[in-house]
Amino acid sequence: MPITRRKFFKVAAATGAGACAALTAPPQASAANRPADPGFGMLNDSTRCVGCKVCQVACKKVNELPAESTLGDGGRLFDSPRGLSDRTYTLVKMHRDEDSGEATFVKEQCMHCLDPACKSACLVLAFEREETGAVTWNSRKCMGCRYCMIACPYNVPQFEWHRAIPDISKCTLCHDTRLVHGQPTACAEVCPVDAITFGHRDELLRIARNRIAADPDRYDPHVYGEHEVGGTGVLYLTKPKVSFASLGLPPFGYKGVPRLTESIQHGIFKYFIPPVAIYAALGGIMAFNQRRNKLKGETEHE
Repeated sequence: MPITRRKFFKVAAATGAGACAALTAPPQASAANRPADPGFGMLNDSTRCVGCKVCQVACKKVNELPAESTLGDGGRLFDSPRGLSDRTYTLVKMHRDEDSGEATFVKEQCMHCLDPACKSACLVLAFEREETGAVTWNSRKCMGCRYCMIACPYNVPQFEWHRAIPDISKCTLCHDTRLVHGQPTACAEVCPVDAITFGHRDELLRIARNRIAADPDRYDPHVYGEHEVGGTGVLYLTKPKVSFASLGLPPFGYKGVPRLTESIQHGIFKYFIPPVAIYAALGGIMAFNQRRNKLKGETEHE
């Protein structure tokens, strides 16, 4: 009895679904991967930032990063990056709240998550969360897949598109240059208005709550990063009428991104059975098409 194309697809789909259902256990999220000691971090107080960008200059200096210059009026050159890049790890931008219309300066950099999505997505373990709290990257392990760029909810990791042998670049919380020597981050050290506070994450949370309690009219009661995406090493404060979303800080849930993605990945790819079933189905389709084309050719020659 000849098999139709529709019937073949039905059989292939049923076979694949059966294999997945029978041989794959229900996905289960692994336990939260929050470290016992969250390490160091920074508190960015957007109510204090004046947009001087001294932190940007300090970051470039300590990381030996070149200027990103654009041609200005009169042919002068200005270091004015539009966003984070392989040459800019720290960026101060002005944001305007859509509802209140109020303008606020805010500093952008790696959030140094307690449960980093970039680390979870990396196939070769090139990312590591250090005991200091810094999320670092090892160029000797990286294979250039760029999964970290896709996984990061804040779009932080940057790729060196202009290099033949590129690296991934991002803020390292000055881990190698300052933290290991007992020094604070360069950006926090130079801030003239104390908009950036460096310290142990637990202490930063205490400072943030004290500021909110001391001046509730100045601050929104929420500390961004305390729980978002499982908690971040970089925390934020904002004004009551300026939402975190308007500052480029999306209202993510409190569950770590890896806890969401890993439950799906582990469920789908357990024992590698579903991919095998899919490849088997594709192989069957290819064989069916080849046989059909062969019969068609024989018929045309008769």
